[in-house]
Amino acid sequence: MNRRDALRYLAFTGASLGSIGSLSSLFNACAKRQFRAGQLASDRYGVTILVDGFRADLFNEMLDAGALPNIKKHLVDRGTLVETCVSTFPSTTGPAHLPFITGVMPGYNDCPGLRWVDRRHRALRDYCTLHNVLFNADFPESNYTLYEILHGTRTVCIFDFVSRGASEVINVPAKTLWFMLTGNMDIWRKMDGYAADAFGKAYGSGAIPRYSFVWMPAIDHLAHFHGSRDKVILERAEDVDKHVGSIMKTLQDRGLYDKTLVSLVVDHGLTDTQRHLEIRDTLEKYGLSVLKNLTDNDQFNSLYQNNAARGVSGNSFALLYFAAEKEGRLNTLSYDWARKLGLGELRSFPVGGSAKIDLIGLLRKEEGIDLVMAKEKEDTILVFSRDGEGRIERDYSSLRYSFADRDPLGYAQDTESAFLIDGGFHDKDEWFMATRKTSYPDGLFQIAQLFDSQRCGDIVVTAKPGWDLMNQEHKASHGSLERTQLHVPCVIAGPGVKQGTIPIARTVDIYPTYLKFLGIPDYDGEASSVFM
Repeated sequence: MNRRDALRYLAFTGASLGSIGSLSSLFNACAKRQFRAGQLASDRYGVTILVDGFRADLFNEMLDAGALPNIKKHLVDRGTLVETCVSTFPSTTGPAHLPFITGVMPGYNDCPGLRWVDRRHRALRDYCTLHNVLFNADFPESNYTLYEILHGTRTVCIFDFVSRGASEVINVPAKTLWFMLTGNMDIWRKMDGYAADAFGKAYGSGAIPRYSFVWMPAIDHLAHFHGSRDKVILERAEDVDKHVGSIMKTLQDRGLYDKTLVSLVVDHGLTDTQRHLEIRDTLEKYGLSVLKNLTDNDQFNSLYQNNAARGVSGNSFALLYFAAEKEGRLNTLSYDWARKLGLGELRSFPVGGSAKIDLIGLLRKEEGIDLVMAKEKEDTILVFSRDGEGRIERDYSSLRYSFADRDPLGYAQDTESAFLIDGGFHDKDEWFMATRKTSYPDGLFQIAQLFDSQRCGDIVVTAKPGWDLMNQEHKASHGSLERTQLHVPCVIAGPGVKQGTIPIARTVDIYPTYLKFLGIPDYDGEASSVFM
């Protein structure tokens, strides 16, 4: 790792340039650091409760209405509530889980979506299938998980698929998994309770886990089929509160209540979906040959019979991949999947004979598409809406934004963010603070980090609220930069944590917060400002 790569890595772990002094180990080839239990702070433990798909606005409404009494008593009243916490782009299960455990954004985890194409390694992934078992091997070994850092101690991963290095992995019971795979909806009403029960059993005997991660997936799954504010979602949220009470009682019974840093976090929100734009059909309408899917094919070789592929995540986000024409065997037409296409090629793409189309120009005019993104050059990404074009330029952890015609992100119409559109570079946290109330909070940082992934598409598109990009008859979707999908609840409580609120945080900040609390020296990243 050279100095520039190290600086960029720091910029996209949640660290600022001002934190580099305490992170100098990263400049020494990022050697893996080994810690023994005796080196950790004594009598300090950690628990993360991830409630999948719990909308921030719904969380706040229920909290204010007294419908989440355990969360209020054990977490909010004892700790710090983040006013605007943002997840990751894409805001979807999988990529958005990794920052909690690795402290690195999806771009540097090389996990740009639930479905992706890897040209370098000739690989295709769809984590909504059995490809899910490959997840732990697909992000870089140099991105050490909390479990790996805490090796030699007992660590527990409950139900989550990001489990690399955990000393104890508790999977969904086989019988339950069967009902999940066969579409039994009733089982999802019980899943979060199963997770809380597994936590109780893990803490019921044996050595005390130094760190545990509990995934409660029910709200997200059920919201796709019922809507994000349906009665069944409100019931599941009330169940989550009961399960939090159960987890906190377990900690009390083991004498850990005042020794444990507990965070309740969420990976993404959702918006309700009424209309569908099948992105594969859209590309075929333009004259492209699009790979049917990323699983039922002859591995990577099937791509060579097509000049396009798409990977949809959360149904509001899609990575689009394209290949230039080349002459195949016996003068047959084939496609070059060995390289990414440049901006010029995307804006003049051959579709047969001498005909060429502007892919970006066509996509930005589609009724159901919100934003279209593509890399212009290294550290410069263009963002298009129907009527506007923005330019994001990056200099390590600082960003500059400009636009032509109309501002596609709407920052020019907001007093705080408009102040930063002055032709200069500003720190990513300054941009976050200024955009926290806009439709795309933290948008510049989120977009820039995604394009660091070698597996990122040539073009990235997001759906307008109310639309999705793959018709599975879902009633709610996520994955985009839109506020309701990116803004998530986050509350942290435990020894030394301030009572009250802080204005902003990213979910990627949770990882260094635990490292700091547990006494890891020279921890990676920038911890949330929750400690007294």
